[in-house]
Amino acid sequence: MEKKRITMKDVAKEAGVSTATVSYVLNYLETERISHDTRLKVFEAAKKLKYVPNMAAKSLSSKRSMLVGIIVNMEEKNRKSKLYEYYDLTREMQKLLNLKGYDVFFLATKEMDQDISISRRRSLDAVFVMDMKEETLKAIAKQFYVPTIFIDGYVKDALFCKILANPVEILEKAQEYLGNEFYVVMENYANKNLLCGIAKKVAEEDIFVNQYGNDLVEFLNVHRNKKGLVIGELLGMQVENYVDNRNILVVVHTDNDNMLLPDTKTMIISNKQKANKAVEIMEKLLLVNEQEPVDEVTYIRIE
Repeated sequence: MEKKRITMKDVAKEAGVSTATVSYVLNYLETERISHDTRLKVFEAAKKLKYVPNMAAKSLSSKRSMLVGIIVNMEEKNRKSKLYEYYDLTREMQKLLNLKGYDVFFLATKEMDQDISISRRRSLDAVFVMDMKEETLKAIAKQFYVPTIFIDGYVKDALFCKILANPVEILEKAQEYLGNEFYVVMENYANKNLLCGIAKKVAEEDIFVNQYGNDLVEFLNVHRNKKGLVIGELLGMQVENYVDNRNILVVVHTDNDNMLLPDTKTMIISNKQKANKAVEIMEKLLLVNEQEPVDEVTYIRIE
């Protein structure tokens, strides 16, 4: 039997308030005087029932802006190799969104509170957020009542969709190529979902996080006689300079225009696939169809 979709009416009944109050709260309408306790009741009821909002009401009540926001975390400690990865993903998404008639408002942010308030004034139809800390994601989630889709970031809230690489699948694939013991070289992702997944199987001393203050050459010299998994193409190019490339497996994000040595083994977690899935989810959330199912978490398959 098909599971009944939770509606605002169900949330209102659970919270003991009117449907109008639920609408005011979940739309973050500051013009309505609703107490803090009532707002908490509504949010708790929505989470308990795993309510997924239908974004159609907002879209129908005013003309679509056909403007989509892409927010990318840009911390001072990020290395250029990580920035390349997300600029490439942004480019893939922009191409796809432009083909569908959307303009893109791109925000590479270091000052979250200030920049998010600017983006809210843009009347966005949807927002994509790339690689944010979980506490920052929670803060962003409260700023928008449009589809807000997190890419490479996880927040434990059924109201929001997440698109992630699966650390379990990555490690299983790595074991096929490298055996049971290997080191890992990876970017300094703000959201620690991937790092935590890897740390369950790989010892802390065998994980290198690419941030200022950490010495990649020193790490590789210590691990010279081991095989390694490298997450990121530009990182892979750096590692190739110091170890036998036949002993590494590199996670790349494109199936063409590879900059690695020809005989370096790779696994692909495609930015094009991430972009396609993100836009597909956005369109589902914007449909005037309460029965259209949308997965809370989508793992990008390895190619």
